[in-house]
Formats: sequence, structure tokens, C-alpha cells
Amino acid sequence: MPFSKDNNLFLNVSKALYSLTSVQREGNPEAIVEEWSFFPLSPCTGDVLDITGRTGPGENITMAVSFSINVPVTGNKYEHLFEKVGIPGGSNSFQVMAQKVSDLNFIVRMFVDFKRSFDAEDGIAKFYEKNVPHGTYEIVINGNAVGGEKNVRLDFLATQTIKADEAGHFHQKYDTCTLPEGDFTVKIGDSEKVISLADETKE
Repeated sequence: MPFSKDNNLFLNVSKALYSLTSVQREGNPEAIVEEWSFFPLSPCTGDVLDITGRTGPGENITMAVSFSINVPVTGNKYEHLFEKVGIPGGSNSFQVMAQKVSDLNFIVRMFVDFKRSFDAEDGIAKFYEKNVPHGTYEIVINGNAVGGEKNVRLDFLATQTIKADEAGHFHQKYDTCTLPEGDFTVKIGDSEKVISLADETKE
């Protein structure tokens, strides 16, 4: 199994305090969603999606967003920077998987860098964290690629909980500023859609 080579005390304490001071209601990833839609219908990178839909009255449902990035390898190293990663309040999770690598570093840049490192198993390294404190973070993902590789694939999966009202209606905004041009997948409860992002600089 891939394992963490270090464990940051500050991040662990922050998570512990957050779990004590906020309500952590996990969503149902298989909740029946009768319908949901998003606007704008043809979004560009950086747009904020306005998502609305309907499920069971008062249901806590899971919204999962997944996408992939191919990162070039230079000098046997790879790196990708997310400048503004918005983490919502409440129950959430974040996972990244790197393929064709020797290791993976997950670095949160605040007033100092907080780093966790993971060795790969069979060329795959993973990072997973849940109930991350609400906020906007700068995150760097880097490491060493397997020898001879020119590109590393990073797969991301982020989840959050959406609460429906007493009539079953839900409304959520999602900022796409950290997503690359191309397709990404949004699954809300048991309903999944593929959304395409255009490059706003080419519009």
C-alpha cells in the first residue's frame, strides 16, 4: 500500500478543531436525484456553475467532481500548481492519484509550506483527505516520475455534501477556476453528467 512518509501536526490539529466546531453530515452518494441542471450551458474555464436540482425532501446528497491532467516531466520531475482551491464547509473530501511516478508530494502553501509525501506502489501514488477546513488554498502537487516517462497523469476527485430543502430542491455554486480546459465529470447522488469547459482566452 502507498504510505505517507510524514504527517503534518498543524494540518491534523486544524482538522480536529474543524470537526469539533462544524457539523459534518456526510452525503448519500447514491441518493435518487430526479433532475439537475447547470448554468451557463457552455461554460468557460473560470466560470461559476449555478447548479439546481431535485431529490428527496431534506436529503443530504454527495456531489463528486472528477477530472484528469497530464503534467509534463522535466528532469525526471513533475509539478502542478493550483493557485486558488476553494474548499467548501461541511463534509468534504479530496483525492489525487498520480500514475507512472515514484512518489507524490502534496504541499499546501500558507504562511509556511505544509507537506505530505507518499511513495508509489507499482507506479501509482495516492493522496486522500476528508473534512478539510473551509477556506481557499494554494496547493502544489509534485514528485519524481518513473524513469523515461515524458508525462504524468494526475486524476482528481473532490466531494462535498449538498443539503436539499423540505421540498427536495437543492442549489449549489461550483467555481471552475482550478479546472483545465476539456471534459470533467459531475455526479450528484446517482446522476452523472460530463461537462465541457472551453478555454476563456480563446473566446
